[in-house]
Amino acid sequence: MFRLSRIRQGLAHRTVSRRRTRGQSLVEFALLLPVFMLFFATTLDLGRLAAAQLSVANAAKEGAFQASTTPTDFNSSNPCPSTGASNLVLCRVQLELKGSGISVNPSDIVVSCSQTGCPTGMGSRVTVSVTGRFQLLTPVLSPFFGGTNVAFTRSSTVQRETLPAPATAPPFSTTTSSTTTTSTTTTSTGTATTSTSTTTTSTTTACTIPSAGFTYSTTPNSGQAPVVMSVVDTTTSPACAITSWFWDWGDGSTSMQKDPTPHTYLVRGKYFVTLRVANSAGTNTTGAVEVWVK
Repeated sequence: MFRLSRIRQGLAHRTVSRRRTRGQSLVEFALLLPVFMLFFATTLDLGRLAAAQLSVANAAKEGAFQASTTPTDFNSSNPCPSTGASNLVLCRVQLELKGSGISVNPSDIVVSCSQTGCPTGMGSRVTVSVTGRFQLLTPVLSPFFGGTNVAFTRSSTVQRETLPAPATAPPFSTTTSSTTTTSTTTTSTGTATTSTSTTTTSTTTACTIPSAGFTYSTTPNSGQAPVVMSVVDTTTSPACAITSWFWDWGDGSTSMQKDPTPHTYLVRGKYFVTLRVANSAGTNTTGAVEVWVK
């Protein structure tokens, strides 16, 4: 009996000791859980911050590419219009940052040129600077960045787009000829007289800037990616021939064919498509066509 009682006491002691160990583990886990969560959130913030800086740098590059073509089509006082037909530099920057969680106001975008007026030509460069605003999840990194609302600036500089001078086309000429024949007259002396005159008129029409235009269609109608866009050039230049075509698909891709092959959009977003044409008189660019990809 005494031995059985000692065994029962030992079992009871082990049970109580096991319960104390489990309780102690739960308390320790509850104390360490906030520390682990804070460490995880801080690591996540570092990754988000690196991705945000890369996104702002890419947005500055996109803005610089657009500014190399249309440096004066920028107004930091106005937002991007819904049609995307104007303020193209700002629209392209904000389109690149769409859905990234980074806040960029129109006043956060600055366009500057190395030469007054941003003329075309070698050595003429344009710079686009973008300031992005990013919200941290935790205050752990705030002492290093001056607060949880982090602002950082990225810039990109490119050569102002300079196309080769097109070959000079001869003036467009038309020639009109007319013939006038008088009637035959017979006199009493028996002499017949016939009079014929020919008049030639030459008209010369000077070469003028072409009228850029195109028609397009997209499939599928739902706008669900992938979206395929087909275009047909309808540019007119009656006095001289077109020397170059430049299609901007709005996603960083371009084409210099008259009627390019259909273009495919794989990434969700809003894109602005334009066509710029040139002849010996100058260049002309269409308004932007908006393509939505879901």
